Amino acid sequence: MKCLLVVALLPALALGLAVRPCPNNAPIPQDVRVVGCAAEPCVIPIGGMVDMDCDFLSPRASNTVGAALEIFLGDFRVPYELPANQQNACNFFEAGSCPVAQGEFINYHLSTPAAAPFAGITVDLQLQLTDDNGEPLFCFRSSAQIVAA
Repeated sequence: MKCLLVVALLPALALGLAVRPCPNNAPIPQDVRVVGCAAEPCVIPIGGMVDMDCDFLSPRASNTVGAALEIFLGDFRVPYELPANQQNACNFFEAGSCPVAQGEFINYHLSTPAAAPFAGITVDLQLQLTDDNGEPLFCFRSSAQIVAA
């Protein structure tokens, strides 16, 4: 029975989340995997963790890589900023390293606490990694349903 359960869950672990491009038309990652979520909207309890991996090929070389996570309720940007230590994406590469070479395969891992002013809403999360000049290396949006813990 355990073997059947593992075999049944393997496709869910291998397939990434379908994500949407950002309004800036930046490239989207090759694959985005969110722990506990196979389809939008991902359900995130307040105080829980947003835990994801993003695979991408760097479109250009860069000495540094910045990370920004933004939250949108419709067209309204909800004030939020990644913790300072997580804004340097290079520290969270599981594959690849900084400086980044053009065409380099990178696996970026984000694990950050979910913070929201209230539960019972669905928001868009926008994750963007940028190069030395602030130009996006990738950007995507996905929906998340915020629930009480």
